[in-house]
Amino acid sequence: MQSEFVNALFVWVAAHPGWMSLVIFVTAMMESLTIIGVIIPGALVMFSLGALIGLGHLEFWTAYWWSTGGAIVGDAISFWMGRVFHQGIRQVWPFTKHPGMIARSEEFFRTHGGKSVLFGRFFGPVRGTIPTVAGMMDMTWRHFMVANVISAILWAPAYLIPGMAFGASLDIASRVAGRLVVLILIIAILLWLTAWLVTHVVRIFQAHATDWLQRFTAWSQGRRFIGTISASLLDPREGELRGLATLATLLLGGTVLLGLSLSAAGRQLPSGLDQSLYHFFQELRTPWADALMVFIAEAGDYQVTLPVSLVVFSWLVWRRNHSAIWHWLAALGFGMATNLLFRILLPVSSPTDVSQGLQGYSFPSSHATFSTLVFGFLAALIAREIPLVRRWLVYLAVAFIIVPIAFARLYLGIHWLTDTLAGLCLGLIWVTALAIAYNRHPKTNLHWRGLLAYSVVALLATDFLHVSLDYQADLHRYQPQTMLHTQTRDQWWQGGWRELPQQRLDFQGHRRQDLLLQWAGNREQLQQRLQETGWRQAPKLSFKSMLLWLNPQITLEELPVLPQLHNGREDALTMVHYSDHAETRWLLRFWDIGERLRESDAPIWIGGISRQKREPRMGLFTFAVDDLRSHVPMDLLIPAWRGLQTQQVTGSNPKEFIILIAD
Repeated sequence: MQSEFVNALFVWVAAHPGWMSLVIFVTAMMESLTIIGVIIPGALVMFSLGALIGLGHLEFWTAYWWSTGGAIVGDAISFWMGRVFHQGIRQVWPFTKHPGMIARSEEFFRTHGGKSVLFGRFFGPVRGTIPTVAGMMDMTWRHFMVANVISAILWAPAYLIPGMAFGASLDIASRVAGRLVVLILIIAILLWLTAWLVTHVVRIFQAHATDWLQRFTAWSQGRRFIGTISASLLDPREGELRGLATLATLLLGGTVLLGLSLSAAGRQLPSGLDQSLYHFFQELRTPWADALMVFIAEAGDYQVTLPVSLVVFSWLVWRRNHSAIWHWLAALGFGMATNLLFRILLPVSSPTDVSQGLQGYSFPSSHATFSTLVFGFLAALIAREIPLVRRWLVYLAVAFIIVPIAFARLYLGIHWLTDTLAGLCLGLIWVTALAIAYNRHPKTNLHWRGLLAYSVVALLATDFLHVSLDYQADLHRYQPQTMLHTQTRDQWWQGGWRELPQQRLDFQGHRRQDLLLQWAGNREQLQQRLQETGWRQAPKLSFKSMLLWLNPQITLEELPVLPQLHNGREDALTMVHYSDHAETRWLLRFWDIGERLRESDAPIWIGGISRQKREPRMGLFTFAVDDLRSHVPMDLLIPAWRGLQTQQVTGSNPKEFIILIAD
């Protein structure tokens, strides 16, 4: 239902370009208005328009000029409002509740003068109010319009082009496998949510942390345990060792009791949600994503985090920062305690057989806890030394390390969702407590730039060493295992072929293409026969060949052939045949599905043929697009199996025949 709605929307857009132009103009104008613009996420809107361009559903110049025009008109109206109402704007919602919005723009305008109109369009905090402030400060129409037009001309492509790249990447990924599109969208949404959550939490915490801590201190006074912990963490006159030890005992003991109580109640992992998510990610597995996720997951292994911890500790010892030293040891000691305690008392079976034997697998995940402790408290050490307004950058950078590592391990099936989230939360609670206790101490000369430089170098060096030594073994360990099936030649010939896939399967079992060939034989013989009859090996995909997509004059013979997936497997052999028409070519793909003939152990290849055509986009890109509706010309294939035994059978699609080929 959802895909039908999306397709109908795209058809409507193509059939009503005038209405779409009006929508783009009005959206860009509203995003630039002083009051509405602070609500409408203009960057997201423009990025989405760029994605539609990249997907081929919208023309670039149409979106560019109409969005530029809308931005000019919107800023002009905002400027006019500032000149007419002046200080009265402050009495209009939302500025009555958020006066700082106008104050920031006024400070920005005083700092940069007339150039603020040019720069302000790209600066989020003052984006929606700088034209109005320029009007309030009596900037002339002439100077404003010059800056307004120039900034709008530059603003539209600055937001459209990243969206175009994203849309084009989705378009390319969809031709390889629908599951790749789903994975890209999940990763993009996850990173966006991480950035949004970190920036908002940091902003809220910085604004209210002092008040919250004071209220908590007042509430906890006189209360047993809580009062002791509160005083030791927040009162500089009290020793903090007793309070931190009590808190650590409560956290570890409470987690163990929770895990044991769940086991006693029969609610052991995995839960239904854990299993559903595990199977969902297994549906998304692709060889290329597997390679990337293994690389990311290894950045959080103990072979990396322990050396980084040692480098940080050595730096703190060298700088003689005793407070930071013992807080750092408290972070590491808590992480090691979770690894030992949870692995003994709360062991959990791994999601897949490939992760059997991994050390420290438990509920909560000690791996997730330790990664959060190391990178999280390192961020707390560095953030304390930099200005308050820039601290969110440090926490965001660390979040972009911790979250991808956790996601990679979920994708690979190393951990369940429940124990991963529990490990992240446990580590975050302890890091927060340590950071509060550490920040009550007077600042010392930590030299955070040196600490950051040495930590980054240690992370990169140890990760590179770990990848060099263990990457191939880990990649093999985490890859889904291929199960081999055998049948006799007669069984296959007389009906066993029905058990083999007859359509290329994609995400959630969606059928993408008929597989019309089943060829029993070794790869070398198959490739040689095809080459002798005019087929040639397809151009390989590489970074250099991908750059050819940016050439609008490129010929079809030079364009690379994208791999395609069948049920998560990449095509093992791809051949191409160029027709008399320079704008089309035929592709023949074969997959090894693990089926073997019992007599000769020869693989039974399943194959499909499709036509590709050259398709220029916007005068900027050139792609080779599959036309799955084209009729398969068997005369291109018959010479390849001449002299071999063949049989034509009818499969699940009565409109197409399947050809069985064997020596």
